[in-house]
Amino acid sequence: SMPSALPSFMPSAAPSTHPSSEPSSMPSAAPSSQPSAEPSSEPSAAPSMQPSSEPSAVPSSTPSAVPSITPSSKPSLTPSTSPSALPSTLPSSSPSSKPSVTPCFDCSEGRNPCDPLETANTYFYPHCDVHRFVQCSAFGQCFQKTCSNNLQWNESKNACA
Repeated sequence: SMPSALPSFMPSAAPSTHPSSEPSSMPSAAPSSQPSAEPSSEPSAAPSMQPSSEPSAVPSSTPSAVPSITPSSKPSLTPSTSPSALPSTLPSSSPSSKPSVTPCFDCSEGRNPCDPLETANTYFYPHCDVHRFVQCSAFGQCFQKTCSNNLQWNESKNACA
């Protein structure tokens, strides 16, 4: 018999081997293997727990569990609890515990380095007079000694120089 000139409204039993020129109004049951020309407004899948290979352009709204190794460009809002490895550029408001000038000794009250020893296993100390030095005995006795030939006590050499 001859094919009809008019289209049929009844679906055929077998699919056509030729694609139609018009898209179907009904979605197909199976996904297409071809990508669509337009992006969908819906996300394609649930978020993955795996990190992506590329960093995102938008910062995350939740903080990460692991701290970053690279410093941020902004100062933090909360003070740090750990000391900094770098020295501060500002002077400290509290005095340091060690005087910057080497203390001098003369065996008087408050200036006796021998009983107990000011520094463990150290028996020679600078005197308040640069031409003299203090020598301690193993028993805590303090002796004021004078450098000969107008020499001065040199603490780094532990001798008159």
